[in-house]
Amino acid sequence: MNPDPMLIDEIYNAFAPFDPLKPGDPAYVECGEVRGDSNIKQDLGKNIVRAKFPTCRLYAGHRGAGKSTELLRLKQYL
Repeated sequence: MNPDPMLIDEIYNAFAPFDPLKPGDPAYVECGEVRGDSNIKQDLGKNIVRAKFPTCRLYAGHRGAGKSTELLRLKQYL
């Protein structure tokens, strides 16, 4: 069975895969326990706030993993 290409396009675009979630968005799902990473606000945020000098951090991950969403949450915290 071949799915309708128009339906696939509609489903793909309904999820807005290129738009990060805003902080507090109810669609956000905390996946830290499964991903094995920790809370960005607790770890990265507190390190940035406590630093007495400018700091640079690398935040990496697979495409679509939620990097931009997490950084927006960090921005709100800071």
